[in-house]
Amino acid sequence: MNTIQLKSKTTMMNDMMTKGERKMDGKIVITLIGLIVGLAIAPLQASFSDKDAGSRGAQFLKLPVGAKYIGMGEVGTALAKDANAIYYNVAGLASLGYKSAEYMYSGYSISNKSDGESNPGQHWIAFAMPISESIGSAGVGFQYYTAGDINKTDIKNASLGTFNPSDLAVNLSYARKVMEQSLGLNLKIISSKIENTATTVAVDLGYQAKPMMDEKLMLGAAFQNLGGSLKYETESAKLPIMIKLGSAYKVMDNWVTALDVVFPEDNSPNLGLGTDYVHQINEDVSVAGRLGYNSRTRKVGGFSGLSFGAGLNFRMALLDFAWTPMGDIGSTFKISAGVKF
Repeated sequence: MNTIQLKSKTTMMNDMMTKGERKMDGKIVITLIGLIVGLAIAPLQASFSDKDAGSRGAQFLKLPVGAKYIGMGEVGTALAKDANAIYYNVAGLASLGYKSAEYMYSGYSISNKSDGESNPGQHWIAFAMPISESIGSAGVGFQYYTAGDINKTDIKNASLGTFNPSDLAVNLSYARKVMEQSLGLNLKIISSKIENTATTVAVDLGYQAKPMMDEKLMLGAAFQNLGGSLKYETESAKLPIMIKLGSAYKVMDNWVTALDVVFPEDNSPNLGLGTDYVHQINEDVSVAGRLGYNSRTRKVGGFSGLSFGAGLNFRMALLDFAWTPMGDIGSTFKISAGVKF
């Protein structure tokens, strides 16, 4: 009997030590992440200002994707855990419990076009899947932007026809959980064409914390477009490095709010705030309403910065819409279609 009790106490002590070691390991991971965040932000603080606006290349990398998140003010750093996490925070792929694919089209309606010019357009295609608990998840995403047909003239304003600048980013993504914390990595291949084409490579790093407060509170951070520059003949342009800090909170099971703060190297910080409310019609069908605000376009005028969205969710498919006014420039309408299986 004493031997059994001794073994039982020994087992309990071993379990307690194992749990203590896990907690300590978790604290070490969080501490290291905090140090990385501090080291990454420190050298960039001087660059967070309007004076450098537009001074970096590949500005299309800032264009949001996924009508669901756009309708919520582009707040996906802590919230995105589907194929759109490739764009918002690649670490979100580590929480995938199913295969996820999505296509988004965004039309930009510009009100002051000249004859012969056309509207810009944006396409986003993404697919992600969990491989195994030990290996993690992987995905691929394609972000394509075309500026439309733009009139080309010489120094005497004589017409030389039109040209069509375009940009493409291919994301190769990987994420997994380490000590219950989600970590992710994107390898980006970026190509930008004005009349000549420039190509470069960059990486994204992502982190999402284990949900807290009965899994109601979510936190995340992402470092995007690190490394590389685009060189057009003799001129080169750095990529727009961005640091994102995000949080999300489940008010109820069907109602979530989120807040993102984004630090772009070539502009002042901007704030995103949004909410998503889902109404379950029956076991297979639900509808969602979304509202958001993002200060990134606050200087455009009008109702710029606001966003409105709606969604239809079926058992395996989803359809999302978002509309964002842009003052005198026009407006954007975005539609996403996705599947999960």
